[in-house]
Amino acid sequence: MKGTKIYYFYFILSQVIWGVLPAFWLLLRELPPLYTLSSRIIWASVLCFFLILQKHLLPGLKGVAKERWQWPYIAGACIFITLNWGSYIYATTRGFILQASLAYFINPIVLVFFGSILFREKLRPVQRLSVVVAGLGLALAFFIYGVVPWLSFIICLTWATYSMIKKKVVLDSQVSVFIESFSMVPLALAFIAFSEANGVGAIGVFSGWQWLLLPATGVVTAVPMMLFSAGVKGIPITTGGILMYFSPSITLIIGVLSGEVITEPLLLTFCFAWVAVALYMYGIYQTIHRLRQTTT
Repeated sequence: MKGTKIYYFYFILSQVIWGVLPAFWLLLRELPPLYTLSSRIIWASVLCFFLILQKHLLPGLKGVAKERWQWPYIAGACIFITLNWGSYIYATTRGFILQASLAYFINPIVLVFFGSILFREKLRPVQRLSVVVAGLGLALAFFIYGVVPWLSFIICLTWATYSMIKKKVVLDSQVSVFIESFSMVPLALAFIAFSEANGVGAIGVFSGWQWLLLPATGVVTAVPMMLFSAGVKGIPITTGGILMYFSPSITLIIGVLSGEVITEPLLLTFCFAWVAVALYMYGIYQTIHRLRQTTT
């Protein structure tokens, strides 16, 4: 049990950092979201590479060429994390922080559902009901108001898929995060060059200390990603699903403090998400209570 505590520490710390990140991305709202995403990719790659050198993990990076069975998982992780980063940056810099929060309230339920199917993790009936309730909230928002929080749906689905893929990646967390970022660097550099050439980049917008925000995108990206990658390998998917509520709870507070208004369809979806969380937590309680009874 002692050996697993470090995995829980890594995982929880990653969630806390992710929870406060919207406050950081708001500092970059003057830039196009794709420019911010490109900067994030480049600087995350740079930081990860220095960490690989510092920890003498270069042999592990070179060894990826021999692990061909890992390539499809690495490619899938690269695609889905890029989509997730892009949609999240758009949400947090364009006034949809609450939708980002909702995405990560729903995400653990979706993650638990995926875990039960792909990894055969057992769920109690009340936990299965939580999945249905979460989905029902999205459906009702559409049928009653004709509105679906699409950003929440995209952020949630891309992150849940990425999390499932990461369970199959056996590389060191720093190595895998570096590959996921570096694979997109050529496109990121091309977009930044295009933006600056057309006068829609950081030049002319940023000055002084603001330029430090660009390399900081790598730090705030790579650090929680590596913590998550290290932690998720040592804890069950179902437990990780519960711990993920640290992040959206903090993000929800930031969204409200930033002046965003909870619309009726968003409120409806949030209510169903909270009921789903309560049901799932009750299922966890039943499981723990039953285990205590069998051991006494």
